[in-house]
Amino acid sequence: MPGSLLVSISSIFDATLDDVTSMVRDLDKESVPVSLLVAPHIDATWHLAKDTTTRGWLAEQHDTRALLLNGFDQAVQGRRSEFATLGAHEARLRLKGATRQMAALGFDLDMFAPPRWRMSEGTLEVMGEFGFVVAASTKGIYRLARGEFSQARNLSVGEGYGAAKWWRRNVIKAAGRGAEKGNTIRLSVSGRELGQKKVRRDFLAAAAEAIEAGAKPADYRAFR
Repeated sequence: MPGSLLVSISSIFDATLDDVTSMVRDLDKESVPVSLLVAPHIDATWHLAKDTTTRGWLAEQHDTRALLLNGFDQAVQGRRSEFATLGAHEARLRLKGATRQMAALGFDLDMFAPPRWRMSEGTLEVMGEFGFVVAASTKGIYRLARGEFSQARNLSVGEGYGAAKWWRRNVIKAAGRGAEKGNTIRLSVSGRELGQKKVRRDFLAAAAEAIEAGAKPADYRAFR
């Protein structure tokens, strides 16, 4: 039985919006759904509430695409990402702030993907308190309402994993090999990397490789 192809984009804000929308258009042309990872704050300098252009574009996508909460402020300490090591109490505080702020902006999100996909046990423990039905990590996808887990490796470009040529080639190869085995293929890219033509080209190539090997394009809503 063929697996799914799940494609996502993170780091969506004013400086990356043009490149993100261009990639979304390219994926649409290939009939590949794209899931959008969004956060109320990025790098302590950008705030969704103050960026009417990005907020307006995301609002336009809300009904037709999968939107996942991607943390509170995507803060990174060294190589650790925001929700990588938090206990339940700290995770609860951050999620409370993020969900309230996003809801106030018109985004009631029921799917969660932590920055860099790194999620602590404490974070997973409190997911249900905020109405999340799907959560995705480096390990796979949690169907929280059903109590199910689907193992699925994430292949990232950027997002702390780099975007060098050798890495992009590995992602393309891994996407094809995994799809041939009937695995669910998760491809993700940081909007920060999409200004590079070679990154855009190779990311699309990875999606095409997975489809050619049998993966069926979908988005994270398929796991609700």
